[in-house]
Amino acid sequence: MQLKRLADVRQSRIPESIGVCAADNAKLPAVVNEAQERLVYAGGDAGWWGSWAKVVFNVDSAANPYITLPRSIARIINLDYCRYPVRIQNEFYEFLFAGVGLQSFVDATCRGACVVPQALDRGQFPTFTDMTPNRTIRIYITDPLDVGRRVLVQGTDTNDMVVRSLDGTVQVQGVFVELTTPFVDTEFAFNTLTGLQKDTTIGPIQIWEVDPDTGDQELISTMEPSEKVAGYRRYFLNGLPRTCCPQTDPPNTIVQVTAMAKLAFIPVIADTDYLLIQNIQALKEECQAVRFGEMDDTTSAQQAVLRHRKALNLLNGELVHHLGKEQPAINFAPYGTAHLGKQLIGSLT
Repeated sequence: MQLKRLADVRQSRIPESIGVCAADNAKLPAVVNEAQERLVYAGGDAGWWGSWAKVVFNVDSAANPYITLPRSIARIINLDYCRYPVRIQNEFYEFLFAGVGLQSFVDATCRGACVVPQALDRGQFPTFTDMTPNRTIRIYITDPLDVGRRVLVQGTDTNDMVVRSLDGTVQVQGVFVELTTPFVDTEFAFNTLTGLQKDTTIGPIQIWEVDPDTGDQELISTMEPSEKVAGYRRYFLNGLPRTCCPQTDPPNTIVQVTAMAKLAFIPVIADTDYLLIQNIQALKEECQAVRFGEMDDTTSAQQAVLRHRKALNLLNGELVHHLGKEQPAINFAPYGTAHLGKQLIGSLT
């Protein structure tokens, strides 16, 4: 099946239906992106056809039992440890009264009945891995045309004070660094990073931490050209097995986990960018809903609601076309959801 792009929107009847020129590089992408974002957030738990993907992560179960999602993934829908499905818990789960309490990496080393295998949401982070305290931040460019563009590095200094600076006459939280080739370093070391913001670039940029004493460096993040603010979802894999395979010598602690992931909404900019909403007819109805919603009269408001409903109906029809209705995947636990290690406790027999 051919994936739809912004170029396909230009060649469709969408521009005509909302009174925008197909060659308009400002308004047409703006309306399409707003329509896509509305539909993505109306897509329920798993989303519409084409808005999920199967991904695989290699995780060091002994040293770093975490996964940090790339920018293109909003969250994990389902997760599998060594071909065994596990639950995914949100950030509030560990705070439930009489619940499990806050889990940690130390707890995860206790294998067996003492830890229930499950993934625990840890929220948003500005880098793929946490930086080591007292490190200088080094930024590499991959395209010489990005020389002169800027990155705002935010965090705390070696005294654990929030870094602030002047951008001209305006005080900002963080410090701007101007990109140059092959790399640029921050003027001082950081203990933590709390945020990264950058200009739109031609190529991706790489963020490294550098030991100011030895000069050793380690990659901690990469930002894509259209990415302006860094923020990535992270999960703690509690109860992750040491290995999925028989023990080797030396022991191999890399565990491969598989996930069904819900894709994140990323605005389209260039004609070659893929749409997250692949149904052009539904997208046309939602673009018209955006247009009617901006008109200040009662009839237009009613038309906006009607167009939005039509878009949802078309997307639901697309799901049935691709997935069918006769054999849905359903989670059903007739004997409860307690771990088998808890049997004979309470009402579970």
